[in-house]
Amino acid sequence: MLSGLDKVLVAALTLVLMVGMGASLTPADYTRALERPRAILIGLASQFGWMPLLAYLAIQWLGLEGSDAWGLMLMACTSGGNASNMFAYFSGADVALSISMTAVSTLASVVMMPTLLYAYTASLDQTQMEIPYLAVMGTLALMLLPIAGGMWIRHRSVESAKKVERVGAASGALLLAVLLVTTVADQMHLLLTTEDASLLACVFVAGSGMVLGYIIARIAGLAPRQRHAVSLETGVQNAPLAVAVILTYRRFPSA
Repeated sequence: MLSGLDKVLVAALTLVLMVGMGASLTPADYTRALERPRAILIGLASQFGWMPLLAYLAIQWLGLEGSDAWGLMLMACTSGGNASNMFAYFSGADVALSISMTAVSTLASVVMMPTLLYAYTASLDQTQMEIPYLAVMGTLALMLLPIAGGMWIRHRSVESAKKVERVGAASGALLLAVLLVTTVADQMHLLLTTEDASLLACVFVAGSGMVLGYIIARIAGLAPRQRHAVSLETGVQNAPLAVAVILTYRRFPSA
């Protein structure tokens, strides 16, 4: 688990990264994204369409039960999160589209998450979970505020925005390093003791979701940067939101 100091450091680095991302954007970027809603609709279909379906198929195929099945389905039903925006930023994808898709999917998840979880877990004979609606909306607010701050800086001074963007990029690289050193190293024993079926299911759902998102985006005629954004937004889910759901629901079913 992250220590108190680690949590503060991660939160600070994430905040700086999001401000830096905002400093690379203008209102015109969002206008262009919203004027072409096809990409956002494809993203919604990816996240709330075939991602849960892929998870359901993986659960049935690999015979997952209990917390393994619940965790996989929960992650598949969540919206996009800050991580997809960060990967879009570093990979040169359409960041404005990625952020717009995250914002729209986060709002949609208020209805779609409980609906999908109810539908799929009912057929899997799994216990229902309570969805923390405030956590969903809080995620959206925490994501948009620092980005808006970065956009305000760009509006005031392009030169200052470029400096903030460089600082944000450095913060993102440092954030990845911190997470690798703290979280991954600390939880390595869990990875080593996880059943092969669970790992295979996670890789299958995330990988297949990203590939399908890219293929559908290409068939729809989206530009390469938009395809990459849709692909990342599909496969990189909102892990903090899933954790919030788990923490809210104390009686997590065991395998």
